[in-house]
Amino acid sequence: MSNTNTPQRPSPPNAAASRADSDDSDVREIHALTPPQPLPPSRAASRSPLSTSSSSAASAAENFTTMSREFHALVLAGSNNNNGGGGGADGLGRIGEDEQEETNPLAISVVPEVGGSSDPMASPGRVVAVVGDPSEVAGVSIRRVKKEEVESKVMAWQTEEVTKINNRFKREDTVIRGWEGELVEKASSTFKKLERKLEEKRAKAMEKMQNDIARAHRKAEEKRASAEAKRGTKVARVLELANLMRAIGRAPSKRSVF
Repeated sequence: MSNTNTPQRPSPPNAAASRADSDDSDVREIHALTPPQPLPPSRAASRSPLSTSSSSAASAAENFTTMSREFHALVLAGSNNNNGGGGGADGLGRIGEDEQEETNPLAISVVPEVGGSSDPMASPGRVVAVVGDPSEVAGVSIRRVKKEEVESKVMAWQTEEVTKINNRFKREDTVIRGWEGELVEKASSTFKKLERKLEEKRAKAMEKMQNDIARAHRKAEEKRASAEAKRGTKVARVLELANLMRAIGRAPSKRSVF
């Protein structure tokens, strides 16, 4: 009775393996439960030989790891069944049947190196990006095409608007230059008119001055001639009186008759 109540400890994997080999009726075939998934046609056609060889090596390493794990779990499950234990669920858990499959199209999986150790700290492995659904890839391409189309339209609109602004500025600059030329020409013509008027006034003033000078010279000559005539007349009268007094022999009563 004491033997039935005492829980039996699982036998080591080596003993379980020898017991499984000795039992002829219990024969198990081991196959890979998770075959490698084929790549999409568009991606597989564009991959280089180097990437194809690396992906095949990674698939082989993954299959080898899965098979070794399944073999170990099946050996433990068989030993537990022979001992009367309920470790079938644990064995399936070790195999990984209850794990949910990754559905993220952009998930990143770590593939261990071929021939390396299974310890993630010792061999970090290679990081392989899992290609998503072709429809999602097409959606990304469509979004990129739409973005490029919007960018090209924005660039064309910007160029057109800048060209319009530059042309409008050139027209306004031409109008301003014409208006400036008109103002300059008007001011120049006004100055020339004033200059012509000033020249005419100057000519008239010069002519008037010359006429006044000639008139003054003429009047002065006339007055000079009149004074000269008066002087001659007076001198002749004095000479006549002097001759008369000299003839009579009478002295003048006054020194001057004037």
